[in-house]
Amino acid sequence: MFTRKESERSRLYKKLPGFDEEIGINIKRGTVLHDGDVLYYKEGENMFVVDIEAEEMMVLHFVEKFHEDKMLELAVKLGHAIGNQHWQMKVVGGKIYVPIMIDKKVMESVMKTHNIPGVKYYFEEEVGGQILSGEYGHLQNTSHNYHHHQHKH
Repeated sequence: MFTRKESERSRLYKKLPGFDEEIGINIKRGTVLHDGDVLYYKEGENMFVVDIEAEEMMVLHFVEKFHEDKMLELAVKLGHAIGNQHWQMKVVGGKIYVPIMIDKKVMESVMKTHNIPGVKYYFEEEVGGQILSGEYGHLQNTSHNYHHHQHKH
């Protein structure tokens, strides 16, 4: 089992089934492990397959269809709301998935403050597999502690 955060790291130590101690995993920098990736395979021996743990997410989606210009305007507003908070996000199947990194009440407050027409959100307890695998926007492979730029809030 890997967390989404672990799947984004190029080096980590992990206790895998069949090993008494943690083993070092070193993959090419910038590579992201996906659910189902094979880390090790040798015929007649063990095979280690990546399994990304489910985690809680805020899921956003548009509940109405808008004219193209209005849709673009709303998408920019939503991107601003999410990006200004430095939240990671991923778009899959017409939905936007945002990992819960802070108190849900704070996330709800941000969404209510921006009040973007036609955008609804809910919290989903167990998001996993292909949704969690792969790249997330904005802070991919970085921590907010290392992300510096100047802008006015």
